[in-house]
Formats: sequence, C-alpha cells, structure tokens
Amino acid sequence: MRVLAVLALILMGMNAAAAQAVRPPSPVSADTSISAAIEALEKGGNTVLVVPQASDSPVAAGQTPLKMTASQKIAALRIAFEPVLANVPNIPGQVVDALYGAGGGSLAWLGRAGLVTLVCLAVGLVGWVVVARFVTHAFALAGGGATDTRAGRIGRALLAIGRGWAATATFFAAGAVAALLIEPEISPARVSALMSLGAIASFLTVRAVVDAVLAPARPDARIVPMPDRLARAIAFQLLLTVVVTNIVAFGCFWFGYFPLEPLAHQFLLAIAPIFSVLVFVVLAVWHRRAITAAVLGGAPRPRGLRRMAAGLWLPLTVVYLLASGAATVMLVGLEHRLVAGPVLAPTLALVIGMGVTGLLLIVHDKRLGFANPRWSELCERAAMGVGTIVGVWALALLWDVYATPWGGAVNHGLGVAVVLLCAWVAWRGVRIFVEDRLAEEVADSRADAEGEGFGPGASRLATLLPIVRNVMLFLIGAVVLMAVLASLGVNIGPLFAGAGVVGLAIGFGAQSLIRDVFSGAFFLLDDAFRRGEYVEVAGITGQVEKISVRSFQLRHHEGALHTLPFGEIRQLTNYSRDWVIMKLPIRLTYDTDVEQVRKLIKTLGQEMAADPELGPLFLEPPKSQGVVQMEDSAMIIRVKFKTRPGDQFILRRHVFQRLRELFNKNGIHFAHREVTVRVTGTEDEETRRRAALGAVRAEELEAGALGSASDFAGAAGASSF
Repeated sequence: MRVLAVLALILMGMNAAAAQAVRPPSPVSADTSISAAIEALEKGGNTVLVVPQASDSPVAAGQTPLKMTASQKIAALRIAFEPVLANVPNIPGQVVDALYGAGGGSLAWLGRAGLVTLVCLAVGLVGWVVVARFVTHAFALAGGGATDTRAGRIGRALLAIGRGWAATATFFAAGAVAALLIEPEISPARVSALMSLGAIASFLTVRAVVDAVLAPARPDARIVPMPDRLARAIAFQLLLTVVVTNIVAFGCFWFGYFPLEPLAHQFLLAIAPIFSVLVFVVLAVWHRRAITAAVLGGAPRPRGLRRMAAGLWLPLTVVYLLASGAATVMLVGLEHRLVAGPVLAPTLALVIGMGVTGLLLIVHDKRLGFANPRWSELCERAAMGVGTIVGVWALALLWDVYATPWGGAVNHGLGVAVVLLCAWVAWRGVRIFVEDRLAEEVADSRADAEGEGFGPGASRLATLLPIVRNVMLFLIGAVVLMAVLASLGVNIGPLFAGAGVVGLAIGFGAQSLIRDVFSGAFFLLDDAFRRGEYVEVAGITGQVEKISVRSFQLRHHEGALHTLPFGEIRQLTNYSRDWVIMKLPIRLTYDTDVEQVRKLIKTLGQEMAADPELGPLFLEPPKSQGVVQMEDSAMIIRVKFKTRPGDQFILRRHVFQRLRELFNKNGIHFAHREVTVRVTGTEDEETRRRAALGAVRAEELEAGALGSASDFAGAAGASSF
C-alpha cells in the first residue's frame, strides 16, 4: 500500500497537464506546417520524401494504413519540429495577433471574459462547498473519521479522495452550466470560463489525492510514514508544479480556439509535457532517500519485493517519465494532438488499485480481524495482489489496449495472474492451517526422559496433516497448470485423455509403487501407527520419524534409521498405543515374609498414587503379584503397574528407589547370586580350588548372557508383558 501511494505521488502532478486530453479543433489545417517544412528543406537543397500523416478519418476500404518504423518517426519528428523551432521568436507577436483576432481587432472582449469567468467560478465554488460538507457530514454520521487504526486512516484517505473528486465534479459541472447559460453561443468569453474551470478542477483533483496520501495537515491520518516537514514540502512542491503545468497546458488549449498560427500552437502544446517531465524527474531525484525509506517501511533488513522495489523505483520512474514525455511530444509533432494516455493512465490506475486495496484492508481490519498474525498477513498480501491486478486491468482499459493486437495477450496474462494469486492464497492458507494445527497437536515429551523412544507419539491428526499438506500442494499445482493452460487458450481436453492413458501405463509398469501407496493409505485409515510412536515391523524396531506417500522411516533408539515401504508390511507391533504394563522382578532371600512384602508394596503403591507429581502418571498403582519364580539362591517376587506409553521408564526408576528404601527400613534383604560347587573323587586342594573357580566363571558368563537378553527385551518392549 505504501509503495503504491509513493509511486502515485511521483506521477500525480502530471495529471494536470492532461486533464483535458482532447485538443480543441484548430481552425488551420496541419497541411500548412507540413508544406512549410517541405519548402524550407527544398530551399536548403534537400530531397524530401513525404510520409503520409495519420488521419482521424477511417481508412478507405481496400487501403492499408501506412506504418512508420521508429527511425522514420524520429526523422519525421525532426522534420516537423524544425519549422516550429524556427518560428519561436515570432510566437509573442503571433499570440498578440490571436488575441486581437478573437475580438475582431480589439481586446475589449477580455473584460467580459474575465467577468463571465468570475461568475462561473463563484457558482462552481458554491457547489463545491455544498457537496464537500454533505459528504463529510454523511461520513461522520456513519461513524467514520477515526485515525487511531489503519482502517480509520485508509477510510479517511478514501473519504478525502471521494469527497474531493465529487466536489470537484460538482464545481466543474455547476460552473459549466453557468457558462452555457450566460454565453449560449460559442464565444471567447465562454471558452475562457470553461478553460479556467478545467484548470482549477484539474488542480483540485490532484490536491484531493495529495491531501489523502500525504496528509500534510493531519500527521495522525498520514498513510505514507514520513516526517511532517518532508510531507509538507513534497505536497507544496507537487501542487506548485501542478499549478504551473496547468497554466501552460490550459493556455495551450485556450489558444487552440483562437486564430493562432499552427507552428506557435504546436510549440505551446510541446512545452507542457516537457516541463512536467523535467520537473517531476527533478522531484523524484531530490526526494529519492525519503521515498526509498517510505518504500522500505522502516524494515532494518528488507527482503524480497520490498527490497527490489526500493532499489528499482527511481530508475523505473525516471525512465517511464522520460518515455511518456517523449511519446507525448512525438504525438504533438506528428499528429498535432496532445493525449493524456501516457501520463494520466498510470496515475489513475494506481489510484484505482490503491482504492481497491484500501477497501479490502478496511474489510479485513473491521470485519475479519484475525488473531493470528499469519492469517492477517496473508489477507493483506491477497488484498495487495487484487489491487495490483485491478490496477493493471484499469491501465489496459485507459490505454485502450484491448483494441490493439496486444489485447488478447493482456487478457490472458490477467487471467493467469488471477489463477496464480488464487493458487498462492490457497497454498499459503493450507500451510498456515496445517502448521497451526500441528503446533496444537504437538505431543507432550514428558515421558521420554531416558531416551527409550517409547513415548505416546503424535496424535492421529498430527500424523495425517503433513500428508494432507503434500497432497494439497499436488492438487493445487495440477489445478493451476490446467487453469493457466486454459487461460492461454490451450485445449486441455486431450491432455486429460492423454493423462488417463499415461496413468494406466504407469499403473501396469509400477505395480509395487501402486501397492505401496494404497497399502499406506489403508494403514493410515486404520490408524495402525502415528508419527512419534515406537513400532516393530519384521524384526525392525524404532520410532516413526517420517511418513510419506509410499513409505515411512523408523529411528532405532540407538540411532539407526530404517526406511520401510508400506507394501512390505505384513505385521506391525505398536508399543506406544493406549497403555503399557511394566513388570519388575525383585530377588529376595528365602527367609523373607511374603505377606509382609505384599502389604509393604501395597502401601507403597497407595503413597505413590497420592504423590502430586508421580500419581497422575499411573493408570494403576504398583502392586505385588507374589512369588513368580524360585531359584537356587532367591525367590523372585514381581511388582507391576500400569501407565501410559513412555511413562513406565520414569516410574520404574522411582519404584526401584522407593522399594530399596522401604525394604532396608523393614529388614528385608535382597538375594545375591550364590554358587555351590561340590567336587568329588579327589582330596587335592588345588584341584578343588580350580574346579570351584571354573564353575563360578561359567555362572558369571551365563548370568551375563541372560542380562544382555533381558536388556534387549526391555528395550523392545517385552518388559510390558
């Protein structure tokens, strides 16, 4: 919005020179200037090749209009302006003669023209004041005018432009009606009044936009952020330039109704665009730093389009101003007419685009009001995109592009732009929605303190949303491709038929791929596993780390990453679903009172269930299962508890610690492994000692192997059963 506003200011003053785009009919034919140019060249010994001039009349049937190349146009322009420049010293005298000629040899008509002009201006001023007050009062009754919000500032700017343009239209209409009533016939007085009304109306039109955007008297309502002093300076310079340009331009139009020499009138018509271009190029260069800062919007490290616009706005603006001025001068020299298209159209298109963007931003701020800043940013960028497309469409209409061979290309280009904007908004909306929901569905990592990888995993929605996002990206891309091709005039019917045949061929040639895709879809529909859960497939265990369309990846708790196609799954074991039961074997001596142990474990379970930190982690508190196994040196009592997946490892540590403290306090002893060795058939002490040592080492090796197998089973989740 700020970039459009600043660029609009640069071109705004040039509207004044072209507010009355149609040149009044000159009483002298253009053939006179051409004949004079030909005569001057022939007197200088030149051979003249006459290029037929474009005519306002339609080309006769069977004739082809002559088109000139760029070099021919430049040569023709030089030839046309040579007599014009040679006639410059005679212009003052010719102007005086034209004024005398308008009054039949007298200047007395100037007094009546001045009086009629003053009356028309007074009538127009009354209409301007009435309409301006009415619009302001109506807006105030509707609750507008507040500038403490962006919507209020934009609304106030749109009100200022609408009020100014409505009042200006009333000013010109009322004054013109008064001029027609006072002077029913065409006369110098009526022409003078109408030209004065047009010049002032053009100034008021530009002033309305300048006051709305820069707001030199209302810093709180300023849309473009800049210091007050700079805003007042730019506004003053723009309006002063418009005043001077209007005097020159409407003076040219005014003299067009009088018997002024064509060469003098042609020179005056060329002065207005040249003066405007030079002045506004100087203003753009003079205020380049302030305008660049406004484009950047205060961002310390701008990126993307904002940074590119800040670096390119000055050369692009200068090039366009010079090109539009040159095009206007060429039309004046070759066709003896001053048109507003090259100058007025971009400014009006910018204002229209800014207006559409501003209305959409007001709707966003007052009606939508997203709490999420990412949704607000998306809506703002979408509004700017819509405003840009509408501005380009308005520019094409003002330039009458649709009547040229380029009309079809512009129409297709706008269609493609609309499709791309809708696709970008849809894709950004899908991304924001998925990322926000994923942030809400993030699984609590409370249970994975020991790095076992048996946590509860993500929710089903968090598992499916990334896949949905990828599918939506594919669908949006396919729809955009089809829509763009259709906008470009390509018949997409055969493409659909060809895609069906190609898809059938791919289906036959890649059956395993199709099997993987469909198997994965059904596994996800069955909710067999989710992202973050610990599963086992064909002897491979790990935590589900990533899920794609045809495969998924398992991260083993030791770090290995396994990739498994869905089609290869025959059986899947999920260790992270719903709940788990942890069973702890406790080795006690044979003289232990089993009933006492049961009561102590029951009391311990009640205490841990009441603990504010550990209690919520239990689904069932610890309890004794009694003696489950009798060994040579110990009896094994098993303790079990039920919890959510992943919490069992935290609780196991606390249960072991509490049992040790509780057994020590009550005189219950843990059993240690004992080895009894009987050696018969010898009385040699050394032989008996070696036999005992070998038996102990064998027992240690066996115990070590059993311990490793037990640890592996616990890591794989076997301890839950």
